[in-house]
Amino acid sequence: MKKYAVYIVACADHSFYTGITNSVSQRVEEHNLGIDQKAYTYNRRPVRLEWFQEFLNPKEAIQREKQIKGWSRSKKKALIAKEYDKLPILSQNTSLRQAQIDMKDILDKLPYAPPFLFVDSLSEISEEKVVGSYTFPKDAYYYQGHFKHMSVTPGVLLTECCAQIGLVCLGIHLLGNTLDSSITIGFTSSDMEFLIPVFPGETVSVHSEKSYFRFQKLKCKVRMKNSRGEIVCKGTLAGMFKAEQDEA
Repeated sequence: MKKYAVYIVACADHSFYTGITNSVSQRVEEHNLGIDQKAYTYNRRPVRLEWFQEFLNPKEAIQREKQIKGWSRSKKKALIAKEYDKLPILSQNTSLRQAQIDMKDILDKLPYAPPFLFVDSLSEISEEKVVGSYTFPKDAYYYQGHFKHMSVTPGVLLTECCAQIGLVCLGIHLLGNTLDSSITIGFTSSDMEFLIPVFPGETVSVHSEKSYFRFQKLKCKVRMKNSRGEIVCKGTLAGMFKAEQDEA
């Protein structure tokens, strides 16, 4: 009977990669050979197998892979170390509390200030994704004349909000200790689809998932939702990061 395995490998840059395969040994070898140049592991070789779990049902394997990909690094380390008693402690609630702890540090490093700061809070952040929110003030200057008879938040600012939360905050988190207080960001591409309007005073949440992060370039898939859970806009954003270290 055919088996499916979910696996975790440790990369040369100390990050973890989680995947699914029919043959663990063959897949690890493929990662190290660099067969797929677009793969996350291509520029992070060599990789080392840390953990795997086999399934007979492919749907269960896919579900398990998605679950682990959403875990924090500390939770993945506990799984690898077979410290199963720590998994409930390192649950989503722990991630939320850690996000609150990290929030001030991330905000301090954001290269923006009011009225061009479009981040109020972060509710979740990990190596794979970030979730944050922002409320567009009713009296914001950009509503004057946009439009004359019904104020609507400009699409360019919806994109900016998605970029600040979904790209920049996640990038700062991924750079971690390599980042000083200064950061330079180059917004390289955006492909956004706008579905419904956002009105003055509305609170939105931005959900961003990392597509890849290598050579200081981050690409993400983002979705913005309103308070009713409706998708306001969605798309793909990418940018380059440069950490400016102080001179010795």
